[in-house]
Amino acid sequence: MNQASVKIIASSTAGSTVCAAAGRISTTQGTALEIYQRSCEKENNGTLIEKVCASGHTSTLEHQFFTVAFDNVSVCTEEFVIEFRLGSYTVQSRRYVDFANAGFCIPPMPEALLPEYKAHMQSLFDAYSELLALGIPKEDARYLLPYCFRSNFFCTMNARELLYMIHVMTQGRGAAFPELKQLGESLLSQVRECFPNLPDILGKRLPKSAAPLLPDAPEIGTPAVHKAAARLQYATPDAAETLLNAAQFNWAVLPENADIPAIIRGGRPRELEMLHVQFTIEDLSLAAITHLVRHRVQTVLVPQVTLAALRQHYVLPETIRANPDALAIYQNAFSENAALLRKLCAAGLPAEAVQYFALAGNQLDVRCDMNGRELLHFMKLRTCNRAQWEIRTCAVELLRSLRAECPAVYGCFGPSCFVSGSCPEGRLSCGRFSEVTARFSETVIADPAE
Repeated sequence: MNQASVKIIASSTAGSTVCAAAGRISTTQGTALEIYQRSCEKENNGTLIEKVCASGHTSTLEHQFFTVAFDNVSVCTEEFVIEFRLGSYTVQSRRYVDFANAGFCIPPMPEALLPEYKAHMQSLFDAYSELLALGIPKEDARYLLPYCFRSNFFCTMNARELLYMIHVMTQGRGAAFPELKQLGESLLSQVRECFPNLPDILGKRLPKSAAPLLPDAPEIGTPAVHKAAARLQYATPDAAETLLNAAQFNWAVLPENADIPAIIRGGRPRELEMLHVQFTIEDLSLAAITHLVRHRVQTVLVPQVTLAALRQHYVLPETIRANPDALAIYQNAFSENAALLRKLCAAGLPAEAVQYFALAGNQLDVRCDMNGRELLHFMKLRTCNRAQWEIRTCAVELLRSLRAECPAVYGCFGPSCFVSGSCPEGRLSCGRFSEVTARFSETVIADPAE
């Protein structure tokens, strides 16, 4: 098995010089270029950066960027890292890439449990391959992938966010998981090559705490099929009035007497940011959660993956429900997974290893808060026919609730073709422009024709 590793593969070429110049500019006479040039000639840049950060002005670190390659890590690590909002991520898509030979991570556990663990995880990959052989799409077969399967992705962060993430991995809630702590310590040693003392300086200002992984006597549920459901928790009252008042305040940017559709379809809809929506998606699969959390401009609450393994709620795609052979393989995989987890927990499986038994089809409840502008972007992508079906169903359900609250505003929300009048998908377009735009033109969005 390949070992999980992490490596900084690129960084800003003049990062420390720029950070030092940023530290000087607020108290130094001269233009930005003059101060930068002086910093190029200084030998005490590192000391200055440390002094500035020690006084709490850590924003200067945001001028240095690092690109990190996470190699052969578990998908649990991927989910943990992507929670950090001030980063850019590119991952291998489980909708299109065949993961039959991806391999899996082995968390620390008693030696006696390893044979059953390895045999079981391989059986899940075999079941995944059997579903593909039966013609099940990869995006549905992937629900059987265990969350120990290996993931590879790139992450780019500024130095401030990266140092914060490293702290959380090594001294915060991530430290309870050996894989995360080891990766965090590896990153820490690499960052010290650029900023030797900053991790210690910033660490003094950050909390050192980890939430408990499991209750004292965790109960593992019986596997049961659940359907995801979107629940609107809150929407800005009088959304139409709020939006028009914002437009009137911002009259120098918008055309005189701009109406709501013109505001929403404008090139700079800042007024939408005055609106806020909070919603919960109950029983969203771990696989579909990845399509939600990649929206960076939001507040999103995702419980720890361990809870998904304990609850044992899971999604059942229609492609599998309609195929008796695939259905038997699929349901058997969830049943055997829960049974073995129950058995190994009783035999001493460490709490930090439980999350690796979650399958991509296991579900959690997720809560989000978005401003209207990000919500528009979310709807343009996730109500599109190209969107993954599970997140698309939830997005349409949420949009129905919003239109009932304020049709004047949310009647303008929908897929990109409906909002902008053209499809951005190019050759991958569904080719049903007229049908889709007609469907979303109705105040109450009809279910698509079978």
